[in-house]
Amino acid sequence: MFSKEEYIKNFTGQILGIIKTATNGDQIAYSFPSRKILGYYRAEQNVTTDFVGRILSKNNTVVSLIYNNKDN
Repeated sequence: MFSKEEYIKNFTGQILGIIKTATNGDQIAYSFPSRKILGYYRAEQNVTTDFVGRILSKNNTVVSLIYNNKDN
């Protein structure tokens, strides 16, 4: 269950994406406005993965998925 939804914006206030955070610390990054899943942060494993589950990094770098999204 997700307890928090955060809108990520650029310096002009344009929404670039959304991060939903679960009660256990897991996160999902979505593009905006299409809400396509960009990737996941898995808190228990402390890894960030892309939308198909490939490990991209250790630690939480899920916000970088939004900033690096080509749709923005």
